[in-house]
Amino acid sequence: KLVPLANALSKEFNVLRSWVTPSLMQILEDNKHHEYPQNLFGLGRVFKKDEKEETKVKEQVRLSIVLCEKDANFTKIKQILDALTSALGLTYSLDVTKHPSLIEGRTGWIKTKTKVGYIGEVHPLVLNNFKLEVPVSILELNLSEIYNDL
Repeated sequence: KLVPLANALSKEFNVLRSWVTPSLMQILEDNKHHEYPQNLFGLGRVFKKDEKEETKVKEQVRLSIVLCEKDANFTKIKQILDALTSALGLTYSLDVTKHPSLIEGRTGWIKTKTKVGYIGEVHPLVLNNFKLEVPVSILELNLSEIYNDL
């Protein structure tokens, strides 16, 4: 559920973002005229409706990583997740899940003590929507939840 802005300046930016990855996908679309690989990361705040919060909105910090290259796949993005969690001294597990933006069977929830993110290969329809002709694999971690789990 998106959090709408009361006094939005434009129709394009009338809600607060709920995940970081689409911002990186937009950068890939805007830069597809450059050579590949194009591997990016983004760190930022996201917002979700949450009735338990005083403001009814929960604010979190997330890290997103996207790999955009001819051989981007689940294994490559998982290697980055392995290196990152190892460097942070974290252990995690993956639970198979479905996500409408990701390819079924190549998508997983990342769990430490709780669900802290997802990982997968971007679905061809999403690639088409961003006018990308090169595979993209992604991971997005909720750093606020990871910090809470420590």
